[in-house]
Amino acid sequence: MSDKPYYEQEYHEPASDIPDPSFGEIFKGLFLYPFTWAARSTRKAFWVSYAIQFVITLIIGIVMTLILFLTTNYSYVGNDTWTAVIHGMNFFTWLIALILLILEIWIKLGLLGYAVRRLHDADYSGWWLWLMLIPLGWIVVLIFLLLPTVEKPVRWGTYLFTH
Repeated sequence: MSDKPYYEQEYHEPASDIPDPSFGEIFKGLFLYPFTWAARSTRKAFWVSYAIQFVITLIIGIVMTLILFLTTNYSYVGNDTWTAVIHGMNFFTWLIALILLILEIWIKLGLLGYAVRRLHDADYSGWWLWLMLIPLGWIVVLIFLLLPTVEKPVRWGTYLFTH
């Protein structure tokens, strides 16, 4: 042993089996594994993916607003009345809007997959997400998503990215 008293010795944190995914792995999990539900995701992975989808959703919303604004013609009719007529939405702008809409849906499905895996990580079934449809049920789901990782085997498998 050491000649130092116990209160002067270095603290060694106990080893943990919880992986620490990188930003790239979290990003990949958001886009490539939206329907991989029989797994687990750490608290860090879920909340970083939530922030990623929030920023991307914000950017998509700004781009869609700009598309709508640039393709709308506002004209004064009289008697303090304005009309807005959407014009100039050619095939290219429709295609961009459709691609952005598909991307938005895919990101939301990826976040749903992360939420299910996060519930599995706290040792709860993914079916608890149905509480989101009940008024104030989101509070219960939020509490479940904030719970720490259960450091024991659960019935939903392992983490997506294990080293």
